Amino acid sequence: MRFSKIFHADLDNLHHAAFWLGFFGIAADVLGLFRDRLLAGTFGASRTLDIYFAAFRVPDFIYTFMLLFTASTAIIPIFLKKYGEKKGAAEELFGSAILLFSCAVLILSALAFFLMPYAADIFLPGFAEDDVASTVFLSRILLLSPIFLGLSNILSGVTQSFRRFFVYGLAPIFYNVGVILGIGVFYKFLGLAGLAWGVALGAFLHMAIQIPSIRNLRIFPTFGNFWSEDLKRVMALSLPRTLGLSITQITTLVLTGIASFFSQGSIAVFNLALNLEYIPVTVIGLSYSVAAFPNLVAFSIKKASDEFAEHFSAAFRHIIFWTVPAAVLILVLRAQIVRVILGAGAFSWQDTRLTAAALFILSLAIIFQSLFMLFVRTFYAWGESWRPLIINIAASFLTIGAAFWFSSALAENKDLSGFLGRILRIEDLPDIRIVSLPLGILTGSVFNFILLFFSFRIIFGWLPMRGVLRAFLESFSASAVGGLAAYFALNLFSRIFDLHTFFGIFFQGFFAGALGIFFIAAILWVFGSREFFETYESVKCLFLEKEKSREDMVPAPEPEKLP
Repeated sequence: MRFSKIFHADLDNLHHAAFWLGFFGIAADVLGLFRDRLLAGTFGASRTLDIYFAAFRVPDFIYTFMLLFTASTAIIPIFLKKYGEKKGAAEELFGSAILLFSCAVLILSALAFFLMPYAADIFLPGFAEDDVASTVFLSRILLLSPIFLGLSNILSGVTQSFRRFFVYGLAPIFYNVGVILGIGVFYKFLGLAGLAWGVALGAFLHMAIQIPSIRNLRIFPTFGNFWSEDLKRVMALSLPRTLGLSITQITTLVLTGIASFFSQGSIAVFNLALNLEYIPVTVIGLSYSVAAFPNLVAFSIKKASDEFAEHFSAAFRHIIFWTVPAAVLILVLRAQIVRVILGAGAFSWQDTRLTAAALFILSLAIIFQSLFMLFVRTFYAWGESWRPLIINIAASFLTIGAAFWFSSALAENKDLSGFLGRILRIEDLPDIRIVSLPLGILTGSVFNFILLFFSFRIIFGWLPMRGVLRAFLESFSASAVGGLAAYFALNLFSRIFDLHTFFGIFFQGFFAGALGIFFIAAILWVFGSREFFETYESVKCLFLEKEKSREDMVPAPEPEKLP
């Protein structure tokens, strides 16, 4: 089969689509890690890298807010309904969405362009005047990104409607290619601005790669109507999720402002650790919650409470099954993970230790953040969209308050800073206040989960505990044994491999992690873990079962932030 045929293939087989999306998802994550390694190796945890990450905050917020017009999960069902009635009606919706989004994002971006110096002064109070000016300069270039990515989301709504998942999976890879070109090539000629232009190029490629598929489908936008009832429905469906994601972006904005008072490189350390933690959250939590959502909606419409509960419970159990071992192994292997992925060039040993300490705390939040994604979509499926939003707002306030409190306490309370420093093995470093941000996120994540958990009882009349306690105890016990095995293996392999080299650290972490996974799998097998054998059967069916109905296809969600 020629590449052009694969490029435009209609992937109506669930497993073919899942394979390509999974393959490209992993490839995009690998490129994302390579991107972070280039950034860390080139700049280290420095003020320059602080400026780079801080420059994303306003464009990131604009992108998130624009999901109100561009969320593919809202566009797809309405577009397909219109296309089933009349192709021209679907093209009118397509064109109206592009037109309305373009006008809104250009107005918002123009306002942000002129107000950026004032905004930066407010949310980066700890930056020097020159640092604020550099952040403003980069942010203004990065305002191109939400424009291109928003248009890309609209295009992807069409391509996904016709199951063109191959091109959809390619888009984030091209985005990271653009960013990497900015770091490796543009920076040499344009300085710091080259980094921002690389991001803008990546966003443009994210959009452009989907245009050939749109042309191949012969779906052309009609720009007759600026507003319609269909767009109103798109916005109504997108509003709760958009507001929830916007709250998350505002929280990150405030945390960045807090970090601006810390030592240089703190914002960089925080973002690099957050990027590492975000991978298992999306791979596990987002994947299971997105996969469960269509069936939850169907059972909700049919008022099939028993099937709804069973499907939710299965997703809950499997998220626990995967996230507990992931959290434990990341906690144990955090230093090796950070050193292998980021430990190059200008990224110093102190930078590595601080990032590993932040990752230690964030690893504990993986379970709660993954379950949060499932709970929110379960509430949405039942028609409860505002309750999780209110809970998320309360959790965001707690996250910010906890980060403020911990940052102040670590600066003033020597006993607390010494205690945390010894646990995280950074007690000899002069400024460890950066760990207050992960502590705030962990506090907010736990609070968010607890409130959603008990709200579940109010809405559905039962606590989401069917089979979950057993799954948690089995997974926790196996993970504890596997974590201990990995810990002792690290000490053993430290005597075998040269830990002053990349390959020495890589093989130490790889073999220790492999041993930990082996023990976890063995214990789960001995326990007769239901999730373990369900996963085994699912993997076997992935290769043996040939076809699934098109109704089983799950639309992939648009990215929730600028990568």
